[in-house]
Amino acid sequence: MLLKNPKRDEKQLCLKGAVQINHSSFFVYEDKDGRKFLKTGGDEKLHKSIVQKMINLNPHIARILRRFHIKPLIDTKTLNELTCGHMNETCNIAIGVYSLLSGDIKERVNPASLKEASMLHDLGKVLIPSKILNKPAKLNVKERKIMNIHSTLGYELLKTQGVKPEVLNLIKYHHQNLQHSGYPVLPAENTSSDLGVQIISIADKYSALRESRVYRRRLSRTEALLILYREVREGKIMPAVYNALFKYAEMYDN
Repeated sequence: MLLKNPKRDEKQLCLKGAVQINHSSFFVYEDKDGRKFLKTGGDEKLHKSIVQKMINLNPHIARILRRFHIKPLIDTKTLNELTCGHMNETCNIAIGVYSLLSGDIKERVNPASLKEASMLHDLGKVLIPSKILNKPAKLNVKERKIMNIHSTLGYELLKTQGVKPEVLNLIKYHHQNLQHSGYPVLPAENTSSDLGVQIISIADKYSALRESRVYRRRLSRTEALLILYREVREGKIMPAVYNALFKYAEMYDN
């Protein structure tokens, strides 16, 4: 991995994934010569250019935005905040949960894919209108439908970039659950019981609950765990995954 600034010809760059170094997240870019570069979420000009390139490469993204009457505006400020905050923290929690699973369960998960997907899971929010992302109140039905397409948008943005199919699948379905009542709808040949999806989903939810949001206060560790335990009782979350999160929270979340 070459830790240097890429040439400013963004047309020649592809977003290949993400890595975490010393608990900080970086986007991995590759140029036309196959050289890789690391960039934080703070280079808004670069990220805006790359996201626009992704949109141009995948006409399905424009169709999704038109269907929901969303203007194709790229919110790179939100992307920077997510990279430095929620997506990075979700990655920390997901890897922590994975590390506390029993050995036979761990064998069902690719930790490299889990780590990369958790760092990229909310990339699609770069196309969600900020008035919905930052609304200081409960979303109405229409706004909730728009918010819920962020995982599909993240998948569509990244699938032209050479990101591994396993990582793309984790990103697309990180809001699914064992009852298949999440989003987007699962195809018949797929399953939301995929352990990686379960880990990212619970890490994402726990991170969000433990953060202050414009519409609510930061919840305590106990409050967050109780909310997620209800989903275990409803059959939406695997008990083994919840138990690993519980141990992680006791050990590391102060």
